[in-house]
This record gives sequence, structure tokens and C-alpha cells, in this order.
Amino acid sequence: MPTVVDKILFSDPLPQMLKKALDFQSMRHTIISSNIANVDTPGYKAVDIKFEKELRTAIGSGDTLVMKTTNPGHIGGKNKDFKGIKPEIVPEKGVSRVDGNNVDIDREMAKLAENQLMYSATIRAMTKRGGLIKYAVEQGR
Repeated sequence: MPTVVDKILFSDPLPQMLKKALDFQSMRHTIISSNIANVDTPGYKAVDIKFEKELRTAIGSGDTLVMKTTNPGHIGGKNKDFKGIKPEIVPEKGVSRVDGNNVDIDREMAKLAENQLMYSATIRAMTKRGGLIKYAVEQGR
């Protein structure tokens, strides 16, 4: 059963989307690490996951503005459910070596750094939101 804090923090789509993004970024870190660990494994084919498109589709974004409703009787948008979003696992394109392995260590290390930056930025966004809620609660006394 969700706590009051969970309801406050995750009652609108933004924190739910950020939480799902963290899950996907964590999954991507594991996949990239696996690719790096198998750099010398003959026949190993590198993979990656794609999830940005699924998140954009779930929130109905792109270049559109999504309306938020506060009552089920309102006409317009609704809060999105992010639980059903699944990332797409895709094989990496690249030239295979003689042993059939296609892991490019430089590319994997660059993806790892990018993923770490994205994860940190997502954590910062969640922390800022929590700080705003804390400020609102403390100032409302």
C-alpha cells in the first residue's frame, strides 16, 4: 500500500517518468558493462537498449502539449501509466573482428560515460523536486 509520501511524490507523471528513466538507465548500465566484460569473448555480439522513444510515447510528448486533469470528469489528458513501458533491446551495429566479436571498447566506454551523466541528471531532477515539495510543506506551517 502506497504511503502518503509516495502519493505526494509520485502522483503526477513527471516523477513516475523520472523513476522509470532511472530503471532504464540502470538496466543500460548493466548491458554496457556486460558488453565491456565480453570484449575478448569470441563470437559475442554487443547489445544496447533504447527507451527514450517509449518514454516520449507514454507521456504523449514530442512537440505536443499534454493537458493535465485533476478530476476524472475533466475532458482532456490523463496521467500516464509508466509501468507497462518496456525497453527495446537492439543489437549493436559494427564490424566484427575475425573471432566474430563486435564490441568496440571505445564506443562502449563513451556510452557508459553518457549513461552515467544521464543517470546523475535524472537523480538531480528528482532531488530538486523533492526539495521543492519539502520547501512547500515547511513554509506551509
